[in-house]
Amino acid sequence: MRDGEFFNTQKPSVLNLGGDTDIFVQGEAADCFYVLLSGQADLLRGEQKVMQLGSGTVLGTETLFRPDKGYLYTARTRGEARVARHGYQEFLDQAMSGPRLLRRVLDTHIREIEELWLRMDAAFKENQDYYFPGGIKSCAPGEWVIREGDRDDAIYRIVSSDQGLEVVKQDKVLALLREPGDFFGEMAAILGEARTAGVRSVGESVLEVYPGDRLNQMIADYPGMSARIISNLAQRLASTSRELACDSQDS
Repeated sequence: MRDGEFFNTQKPSVLNLGGDTDIFVQGEAADCFYVLLSGQADLLRGEQKVMQLGSGTVLGTETLFRPDKGYLYTARTRGEARVARHGYQEFLDQAMSGPRLLRRVLDTHIREIEELWLRMDAAFKENQDYYFPGGIKSCAPGEWVIREGDRDDAIYRIVSSDQGLEVVKQDKVLALLREPGDFFGEMAAILGEARTAGVRSVGESVLEVYPGDRLNQMIADYPGMSARIISNLAQRLASTSRELACDSQDS
């Protein structure tokens, strides 16, 4: 993207920034947007890193038509970076006389949003560093993660497990969970009911723990998570159906 590409009459301000420098800050008055010409930048909500972006990215356009709301996140450089600063009012004045200019900026922003979703989804699938509103739990052999009848609604994701985790109902082992990335415990959060089965770690296990009341937000923020949860539910439903069919034949 070239300096001044968006504007015909006036070039944008071009800033050369050092590392760990805020391009703009979450909540502060928004009167311009930026194009990252070179270098990299982190997006942060509070002090929590949400995403890392590279050159060509458009930053700060979310508040283009609602500048009174302030910036929705903080953009901070990673190392030296060069950014072009575009004023909102200048852009809007020119957009009124040249609708194609507005469409061009919006198309650019849409592409950036799509790229963000793809990067977030890829980071989730590859188990890289990504934001999640939860914690880490280490389980010893024989430790119960979930007990049948409990009223908690935490959701768990397997990071690693050397021997897997048993799903137990009325002292009968129904399944063995062992695939990294698989979720369990989500039904209590979805239905708001007590746990219908327990889960016990057979060997050493490491789990991510998510608060059940954040399920809707997590599904919205991470498309890969919703796909994995649905896939896990479908597999367990198929397994339960097979078990019921076998029990019916035996009787």
